[in-house]
Amino acid sequence: MKYIINVEQKIEKNKQEKEPYCNVISKKDAIITKIITSNGMELKDINDSVKKGEIIISGDIKYNEDTKSQVCAAGTVYGKTWYTLNISLPKIHEVTERLNKKRNNLLIKYNNKKYKIFKPRIGSYEEENKKIINFFGIELYIQKEYEVEIKSKEYSSKELEEILQKLVDEKMNKILEGNHQILEQKVLKKSDKDSTIDIEIFIVAEEQISTTSYDQPNQDIKKE
Repeated sequence: MKYIINVEQKIEKNKQEKEPYCNVISKKDAIITKIITSNGMELKDINDSVKKGEIIISGDIKYNEDTKSQVCAAGTVYGKTWYTLNISLPKIHEVTERLNKKRNNLLIKYNNKKYKIFKPRIGSYEEENKKIINFFGIELYIQKEYEVEIKSKEYSSKELEEILQKLVDEKMNKILEGNHQILEQKVLKKSDKDSTIDIEIFIVAEEQISTTSYDQPNQDIKKE
């Protein structure tokens, strides 16, 4: 009598990993303007006020006040936020003006060094260079030296407005997160000093306010 015995290793199927539990919360105080939900249950509506850390999209899926399942909430929320900026603008800036006097020169560049054929004979000047030869790493330029005068000039109202707006945009781009826009800005206070103008500005913006919080579930699921 002959027996044939085959021994095989028992392979257990991997248990399905449980989906992590998380909520979508607010990163700052705001008034909600838009909610885009891909998973979870919305606890807030458009135009609702929300505090920093408050849950907007919950990972608890409820029916008749009972939690039926728990998921990782996902979505993007936008809100209206408020900021106050303090900006100081200079009233005077330096302007370089060309005068009538000018002089031609030759400039040689070699090994990252510059050599002028003639010594400058103009006090304050600015240069314009035009390349005429490039031969085995040696570059030859015709150089024009223009005499200049540096003057102090006061900004016009239009120039100050342009500088102010540029500074506001730069500061807000560093503060605001995700896709954003400035909805409104208003000057609250303006102080005119000897050399500067100090301005306090109130900003209303719309920005992404949501982030994901991976908290532990705080209640048991009730099964029927």
